[in-house]
Amino acid sequence: MRRLLLVLVVVWLGLGLWQCEHVDSQQRVDFYIDLTDPQYQDLYLTGGYVYVNNIIVFKGLDQNYYALSQYCTNDVCVVQYQVSFNEVVCTCDQSHFDIYGNPTFGPATYPLYRYATSLHGSMLRIYTP
Repeated sequence: MRRLLLVLVVVWLGLGLWQCEHVDSQQRVDFYIDLTDPQYQDLYLTGGYVYVNNIIVFKGLDQNYYALSQYCTNDVCVVQYQVSFNEVVCTCDQSHFDIYGNPTFGPATYPLYRYATSLHGSMLRIYTP
């Protein structure tokens, strides 16, 4: 009986550690985007977006920059920013996320990972908060 209890505790702890590792496996980033670089010129426009290092970076209606994981949490398809609705939408299952990455419609129930942004002149910093 003790052996069975010990095995159950070890399995339970192992599953708990796996889940923590899975949640913490989000990439850590800290990089800059030079907005004067032609490949990032879309970011000068409201609604413009680019993909960098598996992150979608976009300029929202409020003129602020946002950075989210570029893959839907439901099916791992690429998401796109839709300025007309000020939201991010999965190209495969049509899950909708607000500009902070929270799911608002569709099958996705988990949020997109949100990265912090800060603008210094023409340099946009994207980093893990």
